[in-house]
Amino acid sequence: MGTKSTADTRWSDPVDVVSLGWALTVTFVALYVLCWLAALVAPNLPLAHGWLSIFSTAAPGSGRSFIEGAGASAVFAWASALLFGLTYNALSRK
Repeated sequence: MGTKSTADTRWSDPVDVVSLGWALTVTFVALYVLCWLAALVAPNLPLAHGWLSIFSTAAPGSGRSFIEGAGASAVFAWASALLFGLTYNALSRK
């Protein structure tokens, strides 16, 4: 069939930066949403507040915090994908 088996994949194959960007975006935003919900449900949980404060300066659990944090998570995901993907692809060619 047209799919590659695990044995056909080498660690030196290039990383698809766009796929990595989307995967990290979904992951980072999902983690942010889970922490935002935790801050909304249990406002005294310090771990959720710590994660939320990385991506937004708004009060934890607020609507502004949700919008700012989800957007910042997506931006950081794409920055990470570009930095990691391009660096990996450059180093794996050697």
